[in-house]
Amino acid sequence: MKLFIDNRTDCLNDYYFQTLCLLYFPGEKFSPKDGSPASASFLLEKRGEGDFYCEATLSDGKRQASGCFSTAGWTPEVDMKDNDFAAMALGKAYLRAGEKLFGFSLPWGYLLGLRPVKRAKYYLDLGCSDETVGRLFRKDYDVHPDKASLAVETARTEQRMLAGTEENDCGLYVSIPFCPTRCAYCSFISVATDKLRNLLPDYLEKLKRDIEHTCALIRETGMRLTSVYIGGGTPTSLDPRQTADLMKTLDRFLPRENLREFTCEAGRPDTITEEKLRILKSYGVDRVSVNPQTTDGAILERIGRKHTVKDFYDACGMVEKTGFRVRNADLIAGLPGDTEEGFRKSLEDVISVGFENITVHTLSVKKSSFLRFSEDGHYDPFGGLARSCVSYACGRLKETGRNPYYLYRQKNIIGNAENVGYAFPGTENLYNVLMMEEYSTVFACGAAAITKLVTPDRTDILRAANPKYPFEYLASDRFLSPEEVIEFRAGKRKTRTDKKEQEPF
Repeated sequence: MKLFIDNRTDCLNDYYFQTLCLLYFPGEKFSPKDGSPASASFLLEKRGEGDFYCEATLSDGKRQASGCFSTAGWTPEVDMKDNDFAAMALGKAYLRAGEKLFGFSLPWGYLLGLRPVKRAKYYLDLGCSDETVGRLFRKDYDVHPDKASLAVETARTEQRMLAGTEENDCGLYVSIPFCPTRCAYCSFISVATDKLRNLLPDYLEKLKRDIEHTCALIRETGMRLTSVYIGGGTPTSLDPRQTADLMKTLDRFLPRENLREFTCEAGRPDTITEEKLRILKSYGVDRVSVNPQTTDGAILERIGRKHTVKDFYDACGMVEKTGFRVRNADLIAGLPGDTEEGFRKSLEDVISVGFENITVHTLSVKKSSFLRFSEDGHYDPFGGLARSCVSYACGRLKETGRNPYYLYRQKNIIGNAENVGYAFPGTENLYNVLMMEEYSTVFACGAAAITKLVTPDRTDILRAANPKYPFEYLASDRFLSPEEVIEFRAGKRKTRTDKKEQEPF
């Protein structure tokens, strides 16, 4: 995508403009050598105090449309800085041009970033009423009414979940970045080739040392471990012996005094066996995920899942027999070849099994996914199907008594939609909320895992990323020290900065 920016202010960087463009142009790149026919041009200028003006012109290569907006005379209901006014002028001008060009408005308006609920909680913490927060979302950001209500409802649930969280509480993430195959939509750092899977024995040995070090770090720094999450990849791609070996290490070193939940993302149904589940349960795992993504066999084959619908139901039976406290299933709206009727059937199939948690994701077209380079036309990049499916799922799941408790969005998500976790009251996943809302420190072990240190007043975050690939992780000997953690939480160590952090919330 060709991008032309005339930014006559000291507000917002080029990355912000690029991220905004992805709302209507998911999957686009911004390299000068990119051959895409799409283009966007912006003029942004400051004309006075609180007065920012923007003109935006968008083109899909055949047609173009323009929009403009000025914040002159805008009376904010909450405090706004220059960056906020600049973002408003830019965002509203972009939305006006986009709606003219494509014929639909974006459900989340011009809100960027992963965490719209974090913004809703910010307003609620200022003392705003639910009605006021909804109005701010609709008026200031052009968010559709149903999404504004969803953000407020989710924020209220998260407030209740986090009410008893103490400043020294923390979570732990353990990364198993290995999968039996790679799904067409996936760009996660998950190893699916035989050559790289040969690294698994050495990886597990390194991971066990990492776990030992991190658990000691938690104790030495006076933190309270409340939540553990084993994710991937596919943790159940480990064989039973490897699973038991990993769990023994966790059992030996985990500080369990304050542990409230212990989750394993079993994920792929074709990797689940009764033996593995019994091992997980025997070491205290009380929550598991079984993720079909769809119950349409043809679509499963198209997206490279390599498991059958029968595998899913078999895995459900094994999980129920083993007796875990909470079960989760994931579905994806907008998969290639899916229909609204097909998605509704998948949703009903999962509901019928009785999962306490159901997470509805929206397809995201990641840069390095196989789907990004597909020319078969089997998915809709503008996401009309996805928007319809996630809206239906929200209403249907609330009918069943499962309420939204965490929500996040991604770049390149089709249809400007969202990912939402729904749960029966009392079965919500605390780890998901801690991580997504960056409310408490989360330590991370393994390749591609990111430790997030959060200061006690929750005003500053330090991200310490492990090497992405297993072979890089094996070559690394860098671990956080107790001194680094204590110094940062005491305000004596600066946050690591990243240009992308200018993206709000």
